Amino acid sequence: MSHTSEMSQLVSVHGLTRFKIPAALPSDGSAISISDLASKTGMHVDDTRTLVRHGSARYLINSIPGDLVSHWAASKAMLSMPVLTGLTECGSLMSKSTHHVVDVMEKWPGTQDMSRTAYSLAYDTSLSFFEHLATQPERARYFAQAMRFLASSPALSADFVFAYDWTPHAHGTVVDVGGSHGHIAFTLAQRFPHMHCVVQDRPEIVASALADNSHAHERVKFQAHDFFTPQPVSGASVYFLRFILHDWPTQYCVRILRALIPALRKGNRVVVMDGIVPEPGVLGKLDERRITGYDALMKALFNAKERSESEWRALFDEADAEKRFEIVQVLQPKGSQLGFIVAEWKRD
Repeated sequence: MSHTSEMSQLVSVHGLTRFKIPAALPSDGSAISISDLASKTGMHVDDTRTLVRHGSARYLINSIPGDLVSHWAASKAMLSMPVLTGLTECGSLMSKSTHHVVDVMEKWPGTQDMSRTAYSLAYDTSLSFFEHLATQPERARYFAQAMRFLASSPALSADFVFAYDWTPHAHGTVVDVGGSHGHIAFTLAQRFPHMHCVVQDRPEIVASALADNSHAHERVKFQAHDFFTPQPVSGASVYFLRFILHDWPTQYCVRILRALIPALRKGNRVVVMDGIVPEPGVLGKLDERRITGYDALMKALFNAKERSESEWRALFDEADAEKRFEIVQVLQPKGSQLGFIVAEWKRD
C-alpha cells in the first residue's frame, strides 16, 4: 500500500498554500489549536486536522499532541519564499491535468486541438491553457512565478546558447522569435560587438521590455510580432526560436515555420533551441524519466510534445513541401535541457 500513500503527496502541500495556513500560524513558533487554525483559514475543522496530520508526517508543519499545531521550517519557508507557493500551485495544476492525459487519448485520439486537452478536462473549460489562465489572475501569477524560477535552472542557463557557433553570424542580424524581454539577445550582443538583434514578441511583452531600461542596448531592437503571421524582417542571418515550439502541437509549429519562409534568403538559418528526445537507451533511466515527464506535461497542457531528432527533421519537411530546409546540425550540449536543431534555407 506504500505506493497508494505516495499518490497523496501533494495534498498537504497544496492545502497549506491554498488555505494560506503558514500565514495563519503564530510567527513566533508558538502553537495554536486545530480549531483556531480552522477559524483563521475558513476551513472545516476536520479538513484542517486532515491537512495538518498529512503535512506533519511530511515535515511541512508541526502537529503537537493535544490537537495543537505550529510552524516547522518548511511552513516558515513558504512565507519567506513566495516562489514556493507559485511552484506548489503550479505543481497542483500540472498534476491535476496529467490525470486526464489518458482520457484525452481515449476521447479525442491524436488531437492537436489546444482547447481539447487534459487541462481543459481537468478544469472543465473549452478554452486553451493560456486563454483560460488569462481569466484566472491569481493562478496566472503563480504560474509566472514558477516559470521564472524554473527558468533560473542551471540546465536552462543562457550560457548554453554559445554551444552553437555564432561566429559566422557575428556581423549579421539575429531575429529572436518569441524572445520575451531579450535576455538571450542581450547576451549575444554583448559577446559579438557587430551583431544586431531583433527581439519579437506579443505587443504587451514588448511594451514591458521597453519599459525596463536596465538592459538597453543600441544593437538590440524590439518588435511586436505574431509569429503565425509572415516574418517582417527579411534576410536575417539567423531566425532563433528558443523554448518555443515545444509548447505547440505540430500543426501550429508548421504554421510558425511557414511564416518564416517569405523572409528567408539562401544561406539564412533557422536555429531552434529546444528539447531533443534521445533514442531509447542513450541516457540513463533517471534522465529518460525527466524528458518523458516533460513530454507528458506538454501533452497535458497543450496537446504538444517534446520531439526526437527524427521528429524535428519531419517537422521541417512538413513545413515546406519543396524541402528547402536542410538540417545541417543537431547538437545536444552536455548539461543543457535544450539542444540545437539548425536548418539552413537552400534556395532563394
